[in-house]
Amino acid sequence: MMKIHCIQTGDVQIKSRHQLARFWARPARALDVIVDGKWSPRLPIGCWLIEHPEGLIVVDTGESSHANDPGYQPRWHPFMQYCERRWVRPEEEVGPRLRAMGFNPKDVRWVVMTHMHGDHAGGIGHFPNSTILLSKQEAHTALSRSGPLTGYLNMHYPKWLKPTEIEFTDGPFESFEKSKTLTADGKIHIVPTPGHTEGHVSVVVESDGHCILIGGDASYSETDMLKGNVDGVAFSASVHQDTTRRMRELCQRRPTITQFAHDPESAIRLSASKTTPGSY
Repeated sequence: MMKIHCIQTGDVQIKSRHQLARFWARPARALDVIVDGKWSPRLPIGCWLIEHPEGLIVVDTGESSHANDPGYQPRWHPFMQYCERRWVRPEEEVGPRLRAMGFNPKDVRWVVMTHMHGDHAGGIGHFPNSTILLSKQEAHTALSRSGPLTGYLNMHYPKWLKPTEIEFTDGPFESFEKSKTLTADGKIHIVPTPGHTEGHVSVVVESDGHCILIGGDASYSETDMLKGNVDGVAFSASVHQDTTRRMRELCQRRPTITQFAHDPESAIRLSASKTTPGSY
């Protein structure tokens, strides 16, 4: 018997053109975010716990309560300094959240990282006993010396971090050309969903006649996914749109509950088992 929990680790605000891009080319989109004077509403910073018979699984780890400490964000990085606002109290970090729910972070078997931006990787330090899974491309980009240039604050990653790279060896899964089945019962799949970052992945859980698609930042909301909207910092607009097309196709093939890290409706949809409009 599986149970999935959507966990909020504080809030974030991003620029309106970060949330919804106006331009196709990445340089134009990035500049548009920086000069934009309009902010989004406060959005949740989400991650997930999957209770599975083979062990506890966490998808993403949320933000750190130190994210606003002086010097935490690189002073030289205009995006980090001027294009995000964060609210995370110590008790809102993923470790305390799990303990408040009756779970010990040290008992988590797997942590699947959709990608390694700070608001997803800020809580990795709570999981020293876990196998940390991310795609080979994401590991290469996030852990490189140039990582901070593209939003990977690898100076804050735990010194012990040695991620296990996901090998997509299990063939296609529904609308995705390749996949990795994580659990022996064949119910939890990791699929590549590039766009927001080149190595972004998502998790698809098969449960009781429907799927739960845990999409991280593959889209910023279900509405954005359905419309094929591109975010302002995506590494490729065309790849981003191909990924949202594949997610929509999954929803057309199978009843699917979508979960995105910054969608205020994610927790509501999950608790109500509300599938995507137009699902099979």
